[in-house]
Amino acid sequence: MEIARESGVAEIAWGIVESSEYQERLREIVLGIGRAATRDFNPESSYRLVDRYVASGVADDTLRERSDTDKMPKDRVLELIQIMPYWIRSEENLESYRNGAFYERNNKIKEKETVVAFNKILRTIISEGQYTRKSELISDIENAMNHLDYSDKEVKNAHRFLNYVINGMRHEIAAEMALNEVEGVQAVYTSSVEGDLAGTDILVEYVRDGNIYVFGFDIKSTKTAARKANNDKYCMDYRAIWSGFNHKAGDFGYDEDGLIPKKRVIRGKISYYKGVLEEMVREEDCKRQNN
Repeated sequence: MEIARESGVAEIAWGIVESSEYQERLREIVLGIGRAATRDFNPESSYRLVDRYVASGVADDTLRERSDTDKMPKDRVLELIQIMPYWIRSEENLESYRNGAFYERNNKIKEKETVVAFNKILRTIISEGQYTRKSELISDIENAMNHLDYSDKEVKNAHRFLNYVINGMRHEIAAEMALNEVEGVQAVYTSSVEGDLAGTDILVEYVRDGNIYVFGFDIKSTKTAARKANNDKYCMDYRAIWSGFNHKAGDFGYDEDGLIPKKRVIRGKISYYKGVLEEMVREEDCKRQNN
């Protein structure tokens, strides 16, 4: 399936729906549902689910045709569409668990893994600059979901989930960009899915006086959130820190809608992160001396 280089989420979703691959696969599935219909089975309830999973399959097939070296930024959008039906279901299940619904631990872990995998793709799309405004990205994903016949309730839920996660995500990206400007920082890595589940957003490799230190951080959008996280989840290897950025102060634009701060704003946070790393070094050196 051919994809225009500058296509967004909604445009690619519509392109999938219009593709011959999608139409053929959809025809086969609809015929199967029709054959399975009985007096006790209402096929209409199944048709709504078909579009999203057919689109997911077509996106997956298209991605399989590319090698890792051939992938373009727009392939991230295909990855998003591929995982989207599983993501919205997992987000809704996790919300029900938070509201008191019964769950098995292994199921909850699987739901979290799906959400984290979706978030990783979304983070890459933002980092690569495919969108510059939060509202634009959320609106485009909502339009894609409408093309794929998600319910109104699912689209509304997606808006809530996306608004929350993107706000935190842009603080993580800004923190990573600022850390890369700090003298002594050799590398900044986005954590793995396993690391993310354990509460670590980024890993920083820092060199001081010839010694190499590796620190993991859970990036929070406010000082209060960082303080609460450290109090709630105290352990030797966990550290939540404020990103240093304040969207209410215009760090993400005066309308608070930007996804990535301007370079001058990022440069203004270098000294803050230098201080954070130096404090971590002192703590680490004390631990080594005591051991």
